[in-house]
Amino acid sequence: MILKHVLKLCQLHLARLSWFGLMVMFVVHYISCYWLLRCVGEQQLTSNVIDFIYYSSVLGSTIGFGDLSPTTAGGRLFTAIWQIPVGIGLFGALMGKVISIVQMIIKKGLNGMADFSGLQNHVIVVGWRGHQTQKMISLLLVDERRQFNRVLLCEPNELDSHPFTSNSLVDFARISNFNDPSEQQRIALSHCHSVIIYALNDEQTFTIALSIAGKVPASSHVVVYLEDERYATLLEVHCPNIEINRNLSAEQLARSMQDPGSSQSIATMVNPLIGDTGCVLAIPDDAGHFQYGDLMRYMKVVHDATVIGISQYKNGRDVELNPVISTLVKGGMWLHMIGNARILAQDVAWSEIGK
Repeated sequence: MILKHVLKLCQLHLARLSWFGLMVMFVVHYISCYWLLRCVGEQQLTSNVIDFIYYSSVLGSTIGFGDLSPTTAGGRLFTAIWQIPVGIGLFGALMGKVISIVQMIIKKGLNGMADFSGLQNHVIVVGWRGHQTQKMISLLLVDERRQFNRVLLCEPNELDSHPFTSNSLVDFARISNFNDPSEQQRIALSHCHSVIIYALNDEQTFTIALSIAGKVPASSHVVVYLEDERYATLLEVHCPNIEINRNLSAEQLARSMQDPGSSQSIATMVNPLIGDTGCVLAIPDDAGHFQYGDLMRYMKVVHDATVIGISQYKNGRDVELNPVISTLVKGGMWLHMIGNARILAQDVAWSEIGK
């Protein structure tokens, strides 16, 4: 009864050509060839097991170095009739399975079904708006002093395959439900650097923002784009730590009419490809305190950067532009600046400010 069950199990694995079945075939083939070659007097091939395994693998893979070969007539006949055809067939099956696995991995990556749970310190970009999303990701990666290492593009609906196959720093994940814990784990949401939600419409953006709120690390930053002020107000109430980008087209048009060229200064501040660009710097908690005028003077003289405002919150909801020079600035605040390049906290000699 047990033997019958074992035979059925072996038949099942062999019929499906599973890894177990293939390994059994390899073992049986090697043992039978070793025993038969030993019976016909091939001492050179069978005196050392390691040499025999090496010889059989070279033979089956069709590499054929020629340093080991049968010397007796019986050994050559057996090798020609049995060992070469069966060995090549087994190695062909092995290569077929390996190629199939590689193709499956590549296909999963292209179709967005791969597992990215091992990522850390990456930016998750949610949503696809064609050229706008492409440009946004390009601007993220152009910063040579960026604080993240990769970009993971997540899209629930629109994309059939990876749109950035030529960029090794961008991954693609198709997400069916952002509220699913297994999907959140697959994109390593709990280990991300930040999240950008730029979905097709405000309803999707609002739903996704609520789904991931509280699931990202405390040090991460979530940024969303909303056009409808009603969604923006509601999201501010439920998720006060999320930074909301609103559609400011009307404001920019009105400002450009009153102050010609103002739209170009704003475009320059947010686009690192044009010139000096805006950046935000967190003041370390142990940096002490100093006056805004001293800070502004130090940044301009030492780093050729202009401090334009300060904020108590990471999302900048209370940003104070152009404060008076006597304003007290201290550790834990955020500086809004314009500079030639991104300035990091370790670049600043905080103890020298005011001296």
